[in-house]
Amino acid sequence: MIAGLIADRSVVVCCGSGGVGKTTMAASIGLAAAIQGRRVVVITVDPARRLGDALGLDDGLGADPARVALPDDVSGELWAMMLDPAVELERVIRSTAVRPGQADEALANPFTQSIATSLGGTQEYMATEAVYRLISDESFDLVVVDTPPSDKAMAVVEAPDVLVRFLDHQVFKLLMGTGGRAARLLSAATQPLLKAVGRVIGSNVLNDVVEFLRSFTGMETSFRQRAIEVQKMWRDSSTAFVLVATPTFESLTEISRFNDDLQSAGISATSLIANGVTMLADVETERADLPATAQEWLAWQADRAASERSVLATNSEHLPAVTVVGRLPHDVHDVAGLRVLADQLSTGSTH
Repeated sequence: MIAGLIADRSVVVCCGSGGVGKTTMAASIGLAAAIQGRRVVVITVDPARRLGDALGLDDGLGADPARVALPDDVSGELWAMMLDPAVELERVIRSTAVRPGQADEALANPFTQSIATSLGGTQEYMATEAVYRLISDESFDLVVVDTPPSDKAMAVVEAPDVLVRFLDHQVFKLLMGTGGRAARLLSAATQPLLKAVGRVIGSNVLNDVVEFLRSFTGMETSFRQRAIEVQKMWRDSSTAFVLVATPTFESLTEISRFNDDLQSAGISATSLIANGVTMLADVETERADLPATAQEWLAWQADRAASERSVLATNSEHLPAVTVVGRLPHDVHDVAGLRVLADQLSTGSTH
């Protein structure tokens, strides 16, 4: 199942709770696709910075794709980057400006600066803008998205929907349809509302917001159109949502809830990776040639493997087909380690 996604999809979105190896799986999927000859970029939206560590990049990742050094026998390319909301917001504003000086005006506004650093939802929407930009770049034929943990990942998926609703809202249209400074922005009928808002957030902040909206005039059409395109992209057949979980009741329960949320948003997950599975279910434990302690360890591992398989069978009935990835004896911190996982994803068993 995963091998097919790696070969023919344009976007693969990896989702899972914290600590299940989601970022490592995203990097491994990217490497597996590069091994097949594809030009891949992996973008992490998770601020934990785990992607650079998994790829063995001592200097971490920046806001632009950086090429990852791969063995000579890999015919494709692997690039990686980390979302920087402030950088992405500036890119979007500069690319959508409709008159000379408009981008500089908007970027100089204190409210714009606060949007980039602290306004809830900005990171999620900028993530979708970055993905849109990458899939529009002919340098790449596959974009792999490493999302935040599942309790925050739906915000990334829903960000374009939220933006479209905001841009279509009557209050936004009212503000965008007015001109001048705060004192003259709204009609006499709406002045009480403006004053009330000013008392709550402060008149200086309100002036910044009003000036931001004024400088934003004309760009909203492009923002809306791009958001609609991302809405379509999430639900297009060229995009695959891959769920990542460990073979535990808690992890599978959480990813099942996330899968329900995806379905409510009109998105069907394509595959589930069960990561870190014990692969000793059929091992021979009664070995006279081994010390008793070794036999006990093997028996414990075999019981653990059987228990994990039982948990998977019982708790994945309503989830996509499961690709099993075995537990490694150490964490992954370089391309060599990722290749072991990439090989498992390409040829691994489906439960």
